[in-house]
Amino acid sequence: MVSSQLFIEEVYISVLKRKRTIRILLPKAYYKFPDKRLPVMYILDGQNLFDSSTSFGRPWYIRQVMDELPYKNQCIIVGIDHGEKWRGSEYLPHHHHKFTHHGEGQHFLEFIIKELKPKIDHHLRTLPDRENTMICGSSMGGLLAFYAATRKGETFGKAGVFSPSFWLYPPVLSLHPALHTKMYIMGSRTESNAMSHTLQKAYHALKKAGYPDDKVRIVIKDKGKHNEILWGQQFGPMLKWLTE
Repeated sequence: MVSSQLFIEEVYISVLKRKRTIRILLPKAYYKFPDKRLPVMYILDGQNLFDSSTSFGRPWYIRQVMDELPYKNQCIIVGIDHGEKWRGSEYLPHHHHKFTHHGEGQHFLEFIIKELKPKIDHHLRTLPDRENTMICGSSMGGLLAFYAATRKGETFGKAGVFSPSFWLYPPVLSLHPALHTKMYIMGSRTESNAMSHTLQKAYHALKKAGYPDDKVRIVIKDKGKHNEILWGQQFGPMLKWLTE
C-alpha cells in the first residue's frame, strides 16, 4: 500500500546568507504513479505544517489532509521554515517602520524562484511550468504569497492566501499584473475586526486589475481565529479549488 513520505532538508539562502530548513512532502500519488510528474506548492512557515513539536500551536496536519484528497488534487509540498527573528523582514516586500530590518521579501522570493525551485525541479518529478507552480502563506506569509502571485506571476500560476496582513504593506493592493494568477483568498470575520473588509478590498483591487471571476475565490468564514487551526482546515478546500 502506497503512503506519503516526508523529508526534511537544510538549504542555504545565498542571497540572504542564512541557512533554512525545508520540509518536503511527496504525496501518495507520487508513488502510486511513478511515471507521472506532479505540481508543486511552496508554503511559508513550514514548521507549522506537519508536526506539533515544531508548530506554533496546532499544526495544519497537511500530510493527513493530503492523504485523503483524490490523486488528481495531490501535489508535492515544499514547506519553507520561517527565519524566527528574520520572519518579519523576510515576509515583508519592502521596508516598514515596524521592523528593525529592512523588508527582504523580494530577496526571499528570489531565493525560492532562482535557488530552491530549480533544485526541486531537478531532483523530483515535478511539473515546473507556472500553471503547476503554487505558493501559499498565512498572515504575513499570506501577504508575501499575494505579493508573489501578483508580481511574480511568470513563476507562480496559483496561490493560496490565508488571513493576509495587508495592513503592513497597503501598496500590495495597487496592482498592474502582466499575468493573472489563480488565487484562493480566505479569512474569518471573527479573527479581526478588519479582516472581512480587507478581503473585500482585495477582491475589488483584483477586479480593477482585470482579474476574471474564475481566477479569484474570496472565502470569508463566519468563525475562526487567526491561527493554524483555521488555516489547516482550509488547506484541503483551497488545494482542491486550485487544482480542479
